[in-house]
Amino acid sequence: MYGRLTVICGPMFASKTTEILKRILWARNGESKAVLVVKPAFDDRYSTTRIVSHDGLSVEAKAITKWEEVSTLAHDAEMICIDEVQFLTQPYFSDDIIECVRQLLREGKEVVVTGLDMDWQGEPFKTTATLGAMADTMIKLTANCTQCGQPATKTFKKSQNSEQIELGATDLYEARCNQHWS
Repeated sequence: MYGRLTVICGPMFASKTTEILKRILWARNGESKAVLVVKPAFDDRYSTTRIVSHDGLSVEAKAITKWEEVSTLAHDAEMICIDEVQFLTQPYFSDDIIECVRQLLREGKEVVVTGLDMDWQGEPFKTTATLGAMADTMIKLTANCTQCGQPATKTFKKSQNSEQIELGATDLYEARCNQHWS
């Protein structure tokens, strides 16, 4: 039986991590599933061993730089949850996360991932976009625009440098609607 893929995406501050945390807690407590939680080792903003939402909710996670660090655990799990999937690319991750997810699906696993759909320049993150195209369910969340409070679908970068990937939170980024993003 082929597995099931859910992709939860959107801009920063859209509660993507909170959404996956709810799913993890429900699977573990309500359905008694064996759940593996994975995060990029690169993302150490709040913790090196937990996925943490911006409002402080968290759960234990395996921080990885290559898939073999969790492949045995993934084999034994019924559900694999991956936070911040857009960071699972070179140079932060040595494997092809798309192929890793495909293999999990071939093994009949339920996979849930979160990720930014676009960078601060409005360019799609290839990993999130590809997984979104493969998904059985895709959930696109919005945040609240920091300028007007309307639904925000974009991430605005406060600093003037041109780095595509730069770890940060409210110190560096804001959620913005289309009107206030450009």
